[in-house]
Amino acid sequence: MDIRTQKDQLLRLTQAMLASAESDDWDEFELQEQQRNVLLNMIFGSPDSAELAKIHLVDVVKEILLIDQAITNLIRQQRDQAAEELRRFRNARAGSKAYQIAIDDPM
Repeated sequence: MDIRTQKDQLLRLTQAMLASAESDDWDEFELQEQQRNVLLNMIFGSPDSAELAKIHLVDVVKEILLIDQAITNLIRQQRDQAAEELRRFRNARAGSKAYQIAIDDPM
């Protein structure tokens, strides 16, 4: 696979990762991330290929970094949402437990 094909595939995988993150398809995201890591290892695996990659990938690396930042933002949003749901669940559980204690021990 030549460097141009790898470059195109790298960008497509990164864009697909963003689409998966946006649609909350984290299983697909993980698969795409693994594929991208394999490709990155192919591209940068040897000193010769890394040097060639530096020349040909400068433009796409900037775009990939922007996409990765968008993915990071989505992951943060998901983390915050999960933390909020956990907080609500714990509050509901504590309320339910207090109610059950009041029912079991009416004084």
